[in-house]
Amino acid sequence: MSNYLNALAAERRLNTTLKWVIGGVGLLGAFGTYMAYQVPKNLNVHLLPSVAVSSTVQVQEGESLVPAANVYAFAYYVWQQVNRWSSDGATDYGAQIFRVQNYVTPRCIAQLTGDLQARQKAGELRQRTRHMSEIPGLGFQANRVIADDAGMAWNVFLDMQIQETYRGQAVKDVFIRYPIRVVRFDVDRERNPWQLAVDCYGTERPARLDEAQMRVAHIPKPGEPPASPNAPELPGRVEPTALPPATAMPSPPGAEASTPLP
Repeated sequence: MSNYLNALAAERRLNTTLKWVIGGVGLLGAFGTYMAYQVPKNLNVHLLPSVAVSSTVQVQEGESLVPAANVYAFAYYVWQQVNRWSSDGATDYGAQIFRVQNYVTPRCIAQLTGDLQARQKAGELRQRTRHMSEIPGLGFQANRVIADDAGMAWNVFLDMQIQETYRGQAVKDVFIRYPIRVVRFDVDRERNPWQLAVDCYGTERPARLDEAQMRVAHIPKPGEPPASPNAPELPGRVEPTALPPATAMPSPPGAEASTPLP
């Protein structure tokens, strides 16, 4: 009889142990399911334009930091498209604004639309062509992209050459520093997979670069790479640049005076 009772007690202890094991496995399963649910379903990773050199990308909550080179390239591409009037500014300017509307904030679209209307009233679009290009030697540098503390917005300083023609005659050839503001813009990933948008100038304004500041002091020898032109020092923080004020450009015959964006 005692052997039977001992065996029964041993089975009860075993059952109790198995209940604790099953309960622990269940808790571990529930915890694992919760952790798997917390893992981001999508990862947005921004890589440097050149992956020849290995680098580490930190991802937090499914988002990685946007490299300064990527922000600069995005601002340059979008702003260059806005300033590209291939045949007639009267039709091209509005078409370009519509083309890049998914990469521009609503506030910036309103600002560009207002500039379009002002230029139309002043007669500065009809039969005009315009293109913007990067000044050679004044391309991307790390200090041209200034990020805010939260990493949600950037100020990009583009040193550009603007050229315009009217009926085939050159009417504008200037050097402009554009303080383009870029912000995170996760609105429609189908139409804007970069999740960035140009916010025009923010609180800044474009400034004219003096042509004398663009001159190259050193004349390269044959076979030697060209030296970088001398340019004003970029600001260490976002504030109006101390550059010469813009001067009025000649308007085509019959055009009214106006003060549009550069």
